[in-house]
Amino acid sequence: MSMSKILRILLFSVFLLSFATSIFASSDQAYKDYIFQFDTYRTKNAEFLVAKNEYEKFKSLSSETGALDKTKLMLSQRDQLLRAYLLLLNEKLNETKGMNTTDRNLYQTLIANEVMFLQKHSTIVTSIGSLQDASNVSSELESHYGVLQSSIRQTILGISVGVLLELKSQLDDVLNRTQVLINTNRGIFLPQKQATVDRWLLQIDDKRILFQQKIDSILAVSAKFRGSSSIIEMDRTFQEQKSQILEAKQYLIEAQSYIKEVMTTLKYQN
Repeated sequence: MSMSKILRILLFSVFLLSFATSIFASSDQAYKDYIFQFDTYRTKNAEFLVAKNEYEKFKSLSSETGALDKTKLMLSQRDQLLRAYLLLLNEKLNETKGMNTTDRNLYQTLIANEVMFLQKHSTIVTSIGSLQDASNVSSELESHYGVLQSSIRQTILGISVGVLLELKSQLDDVLNRTQVLINTNRGIFLPQKQATVDRWLLQIDDKRILFQQKIDSILAVSAKFRGSSSIIEMDRTFQEQKSQILEAKQYLIEAQSYIKEVMTTLKYQN
């Protein structure tokens, strides 16, 4: 097995180290399982690197056998890690109340397809008989990496949007109750107080409109991950959409603060 082919396995495995930063730390059991699989993967990967270096240095039969054993263990654990991550995302989908059934089913189908691919790939890993076989089997996952990353990114953005929509639902509930209070007492408000309240309500509506526009934009861009974008392009777009999600959340925070201003006005202003 050539050094370049060994490195190809190694370089792909490094991508997994970035996954932890994308985790939504809840879904306790699934999260704990992911952390366990991630720690196990790092151990197996470190052992693989040692065996790889020994094989490249000595080129002996024993070092080749050791490299093959550690490579198989690393490849198997890599599949396990990816599967654990996907199952964690699936748990988050189940927990996200703000997501409609159609979207949830779409993302869960994406996850199920990737889990099925990894299960089949794990079976192939067990049949590896040489370092060349290991390189070929690793290449099968590498060639699928773009589809995998597309599914993961779509799902993460979908979960993020679902969380925001749940927050908006809560905000709308508070706003509706506030509006009932205003309408009930509108006849006793002084004109100045009513004008102040109306200005706050207008600003709340503006923030809600901006929020919805941002959400629509995020979902439209998320759908583009289903195409044939390169990993670099997906990474760039994904980071941009994470920023858009933060902006959408800020609109909700501002709308919430305006509702508090309305309540303060109703309570204290003459």
